Amino acid sequence: MTAATATMRPRDRARGLQTVSRTTWVDLAVLTVLSGLSIAGFEPAFGPYNYLLAAIGGLVVGTAAALVCFLFRITIVPSIAIALGAYVLFGTAFAMPAQAIGGVIPSLTSLAGTFQGAVFGWADIVTLQTPVEAPPYIAVVPYFATWLVALISVSVAVRWLPRKKRTALRSSVLVIPALVLYFAGIIIGTREPYFAGIRGVAFAVIALVWLGWRRKQSGAVSITVDGSARQRKIIGVAIVVIGAVVIGGGGGYLLSPKPDSRFVLRQEITPPFDPLEYPSPLAGFRNFTKKEAKTDLFTVRGLQEGQKLRMATLDSYDGLVWSVASPSTQTSDSGGFELLGRDIPAPPLAKPGGTSTVKVTVDGYADVWLPTAEYPTTLDFDRYTGVDPTTTVRINPTTGTAAVTSGVKKGLVYSVGVTSPTVPNDRALAKVPTARLTLPPVTKVPDVVSAKATEYAGTAKTTIQQLRNIERSLTTVGFLSHGLASDPVPSRAGEGSDRITELFTKEPMVGDEEQYASAFALMARSLGYPVRVVMGFAPKVSTGTNEVVVTGKDVTAWDEVAFEGVGWVPFYPTPTKTDAPQEQTTKPKIEPQPQVRQPPTSNQQQDEVLTPVKISDKNPDDKKAGFQVPVWAYIVGGIILIPLLLFFVPFLIIGGLKRRRRRRRLTGGSADRRAAGSWDELQDRYSELGVGIPAKTTRIQAAALIDQSVAAEGLVAPEGGFVPLAGRVDVAVFSGEDVQDETIASLWAQADAATAASLASAGRLRRMIAAFRYRRAARAATRRERTRRQKARTAAIAKL
Repeated sequence: MTAATATMRPRDRARGLQTVSRTTWVDLAVLTVLSGLSIAGFEPAFGPYNYLLAAIGGLVVGTAAALVCFLFRITIVPSIAIALGAYVLFGTAFAMPAQAIGGVIPSLTSLAGTFQGAVFGWADIVTLQTPVEAPPYIAVVPYFATWLVALISVSVAVRWLPRKKRTALRSSVLVIPALVLYFAGIIIGTREPYFAGIRGVAFAVIALVWLGWRRKQSGAVSITVDGSARQRKIIGVAIVVIGAVVIGGGGGYLLSPKPDSRFVLRQEITPPFDPLEYPSPLAGFRNFTKKEAKTDLFTVRGLQEGQKLRMATLDSYDGLVWSVASPSTQTSDSGGFELLGRDIPAPPLAKPGGTSTVKVTVDGYADVWLPTAEYPTTLDFDRYTGVDPTTTVRINPTTGTAAVTSGVKKGLVYSVGVTSPTVPNDRALAKVPTARLTLPPVTKVPDVVSAKATEYAGTAKTTIQQLRNIERSLTTVGFLSHGLASDPVPSRAGEGSDRITELFTKEPMVGDEEQYASAFALMARSLGYPVRVVMGFAPKVSTGTNEVVVTGKDVTAWDEVAFEGVGWVPFYPTPTKTDAPQEQTTKPKIEPQPQVRQPPTSNQQQDEVLTPVKISDKNPDDKKAGFQVPVWAYIVGGIILIPLLLFFVPFLIIGGLKRRRRRRRLTGGSADRRAAGSWDELQDRYSELGVGIPAKTTRIQAAALIDQSVAAEGLVAPEGGFVPLAGRVDVAVFSGEDVQDETIASLWAQADAATAASLASAGRLRRMIAAFRYRRAARAATRRERTRRQKARTAAIAKL
């Protein structure tokens, strides 16, 4: 009969029910608190409160399933089946209410999601941008984690733990699931932890205090309880807790790497979407103007006058094409593509203005790039065929570019919540510098670009005026041609270095949005300004028009330059003139154009027209000159060194105090005091083993109590017990005769032999705990004896 069965009431036995003891309820309460501290670690990944319903729901379902199966005496295998049934039944309401029927009743989608999230959600969560909101089954991750932890912890607490004697070692097994959940929150989190210090210290303190209380309940013998013993016990627990907090917190502060070096699993995994795996959208510009000029690509509802459809934002140039930055070249200012939920984070620079909703129906368009409007704030797929686009869409919230890896096909209907940025006028931008951004590099830029940038910018003093001069110069000098047969002058497609060189050197200057937007961006980059190229569609929207059909001839491209505190300001460098002359011998005058400073004719001309490229002053070999600790060394050091410090530092301090205590008793004072010190040392050693010895007792009384405790604990005791040894110490102290050194050595040898035998039979864990205890159980008795001896000596001297 188990301990739990023995405590059952007869009426419960008749009903076949089991009861949970008060001690077990305390265990469950502590485990719930520890699990709650671990759950808080999911906040950086899911965002504030977005995961709490699922996490708490899993904790409740797992705990309830384990308790119910225990109370009704259900065996392990049926209990697992019942727990899985509860997991599936309540998983929809807690983790996927949006996919449920009526918010509660499971549907086929939600039932599949409860299993899909448990298996694939862990891989998805470390590849998605935080806060994670998609795919729909992602909330199953905290639900499944807490359900599993609660099920295992509670089952162990009510089934396995009461079967044998409750010890601190057996109780510590219950902490393992909550500890695993704690580390899971760290692994899937971000470089910004959620109250890491407070949560870690609270977790450690609660676990240590609970394990200490558990050890007391496990049978540590306490003969009598008085105020001083209880006070010493409380002080001891407080010292252990404070020591753990101080050493752990101080060690963590000193050994923890910089936040930039914090190991985060999601930072080590490259997102699966690489834009370079697909053709650059700008490279297919002429395909829209020639082959699909009259093709109905989209039907758009809700597009306002002046709004454009943004197809892709391109900020990387390799001498051939402008492209979307790949994971290998993207920067924090260019952003990256992530799988997001319905809500899309606002871009870091844009100042939000008016909001609207645009609904797009795909007709003749087929590509991976998903057109949006301005900066998207929400994205809903209303209708689709084939693969669910919510699982394959990747969005760059920094640039507003979206891509569907499974393809944007005919029949797709989606709605985009749009915010239009607020763009100040040029007068307001006159004193505003460009933003300090690090964008992907531009390479293989023709030399003529830098010379033309200096020429077109003129002597303008402000940044906005220089950029407007470049924009105005291109629209004034150039002519628009899409390379159609009806155009007066042929225009070659492309935006490579040779095409840009041809644009600037051949007369007349002829091109389309592809060439002019590329040329403007390269010139602005040569002057050191952060610029990017945007490709999209600009259909004509009349006031009061609710629906517009977008065709290939509506394709366009423009540029955006980032200004500090303002955002991305658009520029439209493409001319509108199409009547380019066949031959042009004179260059049109640029109006208004300030006086242009001609490039010098010295040998430095070649260097001045070269595109300035930012080159780091640091020598790559310099990194090898100084020793740099890698991140993995911090991780390994933290995992190994901190526990070693927590173990050995208190061990060495307490061991030093014990050696000092023994040395003082063995060598300090008179002979009778050294003889009494042997018994004091014995009492302290047994008190450290967990034997409670009241301070106000004689040696004979204390020896009898130690005999009882040792017998109850099953420890080895000296032959004849401790009473004879206590009597010999009393004779040496109170006989009034001189105590010989041989007698003192004999008393110490007997005391050491007795404690050594008991320690050897106490067990490894108990010896380890005793090594971290420091007791002075006989301190009060020693003071009393010292006072008594002093009075006796004073009386003897008075008689003489």
